[in-house]
Amino acid sequence: MGKYQTLLALTASAGLLIGACVLPAAYADEAKPAQVLQVDMGKTTGNFLGGASGTLYGLGDEGSPTDAILDGARVENSSQKPPTGSQHPSGDALALERQFFANGGQELAVYMQDYYPDWSYNHGSRPGDDRSYVTNVPVSDPRYGTYSDQSNGRWDYSEVVEIVVNKILSQSEHPDQYTFIPFNEPDGGNWYYTGDDAQNPLFKTTFLNDWDADYQLIQTIWQQYKTGEKPSKVRPTAAHARIAGPGDSSFRQNRSAAFLRHTKEAGTLPDIFVWHELGKESLQNYRTHYANYRALEHDIGVPARKINITEYGELRDMSVPGQLVQWMSMFEDTKVQAETAYWNYAGNLSDNMANANAANAGWWQFKWYGDLRGDQTVQVDSDHRDKIDSLQGIGALDTANHKGTVLYGGANDENADQVKNTGANIPVTVQLTGLDKAGFSSTVDVEVRENAFTGPDGIAATPRVVNTLSNAQVRNGTLDVTTTSVDRYASYQLVVTPHQDRSLRTDDQLGRNLQVTEAERTKLSGGARAYDKTPSGNGWSYFMTSGNGDVGNFKDGATADWEVQTPADGKYRLQVISGNTGFPGTNKVSVDSKAVGELDYHSELAMKDAAKWLYRGSTQLEMNLTQGRHIISIHGSTALDNTLDKFLLYRIPEDRDGTSDAVDYPATQFRLAGGASLDFSNEGSRGFAELRSGHAHAFIHGWSQGYHTIKLVYRTAKGTPIALNMNGKNLPGITAAYSGLQSTNLEVALSEGINSLDLSGTGVSLRDVQVAASKDLRHSAISLQAEDQQLNGGASAITENSSNAENHQYVIGLGNQFTTAESGPAGYGDRTRVVVENSNNRPKVNTHNPGIMTIPAGTVPRGDYMVAVRFSNDAFIGRHDYNPQIVDLGLQIRQGDGHGPELARGSFRYTYSDRSFLNRSLQVSTNGGALSLGNWDPAGTGRGAVSWGVAPNIDSLIFYPEIIGTPTSEDLESHPSEPGSVTIHAPGLAQGRMTLRKGQKLQLTATDSQRSSDAAITWSTSDPRIATVDPQGMLSALEVGNCTITASSGSASSSFRLQVIPATSADASTANNSKAKPRSSAKTAGQKGQEFRLSSTGSAVTLILLTTIVLVGTSVLTFMMVQHSHGKQS
Repeated sequence: MGKYQTLLALTASAGLLIGACVLPAAYADEAKPAQVLQVDMGKTTGNFLGGASGTLYGLGDEGSPTDAILDGARVENSSQKPPTGSQHPSGDALALERQFFANGGQELAVYMQDYYPDWSYNHGSRPGDDRSYVTNVPVSDPRYGTYSDQSNGRWDYSEVVEIVVNKILSQSEHPDQYTFIPFNEPDGGNWYYTGDDAQNPLFKTTFLNDWDADYQLIQTIWQQYKTGEKPSKVRPTAAHARIAGPGDSSFRQNRSAAFLRHTKEAGTLPDIFVWHELGKESLQNYRTHYANYRALEHDIGVPARKINITEYGELRDMSVPGQLVQWMSMFEDTKVQAETAYWNYAGNLSDNMANANAANAGWWQFKWYGDLRGDQTVQVDSDHRDKIDSLQGIGALDTANHKGTVLYGGANDENADQVKNTGANIPVTVQLTGLDKAGFSSTVDVEVRENAFTGPDGIAATPRVVNTLSNAQVRNGTLDVTTTSVDRYASYQLVVTPHQDRSLRTDDQLGRNLQVTEAERTKLSGGARAYDKTPSGNGWSYFMTSGNGDVGNFKDGATADWEVQTPADGKYRLQVISGNTGFPGTNKVSVDSKAVGELDYHSELAMKDAAKWLYRGSTQLEMNLTQGRHIISIHGSTALDNTLDKFLLYRIPEDRDGTSDAVDYPATQFRLAGGASLDFSNEGSRGFAELRSGHAHAFIHGWSQGYHTIKLVYRTAKGTPIALNMNGKNLPGITAAYSGLQSTNLEVALSEGINSLDLSGTGVSLRDVQVAASKDLRHSAISLQAEDQQLNGGASAITENSSNAENHQYVIGLGNQFTTAESGPAGYGDRTRVVVENSNNRPKVNTHNPGIMTIPAGTVPRGDYMVAVRFSNDAFIGRHDYNPQIVDLGLQIRQGDGHGPELARGSFRYTYSDRSFLNRSLQVSTNGGALSLGNWDPAGTGRGAVSWGVAPNIDSLIFYPEIIGTPTSEDLESHPSEPGSVTIHAPGLAQGRMTLRKGQKLQLTATDSQRSSDAAITWSTSDPRIATVDPQGMLSALEVGNCTITASSGSASSSFRLQVIPATSADASTANNSKAKPRSSAKTAGQKGQEFRLSSTGSAVTLILLTTIVLVGTSVLTFMMVQHSHGKQS
């Protein structure tokens, strides 16, 4: 590719809109050259597997995580404990299989040795014949699987294997989708610890003989169920049981070779070959391990096995999308399954979700990866292949939907430093080639979304659009896209499609500006201290910190001051990423020395040194700010000892109809199934989702529970019905009020966090779904304090002033009650441990006085409701070296006094402290009579941790009617309703950047796509010490430095980055050139590139022509010609 095409494509990366705002969640280092990711869309590498979205103990119990979280994450495979296994109190495979397979799961594996309660298993020693297990009664008999301490002439573990297989095959409704893993890390501390010594008798004789015996036993039992000899819910149909092994703690060359030779000869080859890749070194060594294993298969004559890396990554990788994408890219490239390691507690997708139902950035990475199911992968090359912490990516082509996707992240500038590897944030150029071979025409649209790190328990909102290209020219199948908003720990999603009939705009252009700073870069006082951190950490137990630093010693008297420059008057959301010692608390916030409210933090994980202060969550505070400079101050507290990691300030645009914070979910972001697909053939609906007989699925983020305006924009015939399903519940359908392009608004109650929206309608072409916080509809909800309801049995109300419960009061004792005791060192979070009856971690449960809370009849009228439950749960059972043994608690709602029909049930996760409350929603349809809340499950039924009949503590309940009012529609055929966009015009402005000399002045102009006059444009600067801009747009460069210039009109805005250089410097206009590495060093004077941007609003069409002339050795001159025309686009 010559210089001509490179400049052409890089101009395109500015959004083809002069001054298009491409502002980051963390600014790139503009002095660094761009790193390059090469993606050949014309070279497919196979079907997308999707196996790298696996988890180990990612699921806790049915309902933990929620359906929306699990469905969105598309967990392809997961390893869990066997039924009634006692290694961990939750994660029972049978208890969660229904939910797993109903939400996209494909394969459920069982760590069979997790039947044992201790780690390492059986204290690390191979068991002998010391027990007699009861196996001569029906599997359904409670005595089945119990044991006495006496020998019976049979190896104890052989009996355990028999018990596990019988329990699964007799009760499972999905037996063919199970995988049995007889051994976990046998090379390490579990029974056969010989490392890679394949000649040691402990491996060569003992382990291999044990493997053969267990393999044959599993297959024998499988055939008993397959033939019907033993009764089962669902009879297996596969020819044989699927078995995986050997399960080594790392790739063992010698053991693997000996294992393959032996099992080939013995007829006990595993269906899936398993090992672990846990250290950061695996990012460098995995592909070598993979190649060596495949070579062993070839040399030994073994047919290729499936591979599952059943544990991968360290704590520093979990929840960090820029790290996860590096692991996923390796595993997808080699088409293997892989499961995130289980470092903390079960049920939160290995730290890749937040709170009870919210996304963190890790979840969005899982979701993006899962979106590729059904695609073909394409060739991706990085300059830093097989380097620890480096730019990597996944490319995919969806031919049915004419869409290409690239997921990437990890770019930093110190790839040679494998020790500290701190790295700076730098730009990335995605070089797309082969677009013509992939079926794309000469013009395409591109959108780039940023998914920034928010900590393990920090909420990540819908990823922001940070770069767009509309109607970009493709030359010889090639297009380069440079995004300057690169955060090293973020991941990015690039989507390329044919040109669409919708306007592409960044979040900033839509008025959804975001400012970010690392806490350690703020002005600190009162004892607060900044600490440097390294991403290399100290092994598996290290948590990542945003920006490689944080603030500690943030106690009473400490303050962190952040200077911001707001682009307009209005509402803003301050989000703080923070960790604590396991208890809730608050930080006061002031703006310009005036109090504006408090940041209310819930507890975070602090049960061990690795987590205390470092397991980060988030909290938010909304405030009104005027345009201009402000100092936001966060103040330490006597009741909270927390760390600060990152501050984010979101502008919340408000619409004239009273809604606010609108977020668009375009059709290109939907999951389409059942015949639905994107269509680009019909003028006026190019890029719309043609639903046909299928459906479109979107995952919607809500900062808080409550009413949101769901706006559907679609094209169809008048009278066409459209069906909607929210979080698994059918909503009243809508009927198209017009023919052609139209919108329909509904007021719907959303859960806090992630909501699943499914749409269907034959003959409907869906452009997008817009979700906005509704105007105040709180009067439509029924708010109840738990302590005000009727309490019976063991239920009682208590007051705890250190809690974050409303009024500091809440209800305890619902359902059965655990016997608890304080344990562990002080200062490490809540220490209330459930007392166990024996070494198998069976909890002591008081079942004699179950607590019930009753809501009197008439309080909640007949109807369909989303009920938001504010709850706490501090239960954990037993001890483990590194896994907090947390327990999910169950809550059911029944009609009447507790003896009526069950209306709803759910699992309620661990909240780190009984004083720390979170929100989780259930769906209830009631007849208007009394409602009772409790847990009526019999204790010890063996269906997961929720089966002990114990319920969480309850603070409050809010009953939201699922939908308010009737849908309203608008005809858009002649009045398209898309938000406007602001365009800034100035000589020398390119790629959202400009360079001026100190003392220089320049006239800026700006236009609003929905207004004919620029009179409403408001100008602002992020730092008036560097540059100012007057109301007429006159820009003055005052001091050397960098700042951001913003033009705003209503809720829309656009910005560019200004660099002011010394007045005596040489001509620095070349600073505006991209620093991406060109694929050709040819320099030909006079070459020029042309770019076209075609945007359509109704019948008006604007054509912007950018012409770039390269003068070798001097500068780049950019001219702009704007032409307006009317009529249809051809």
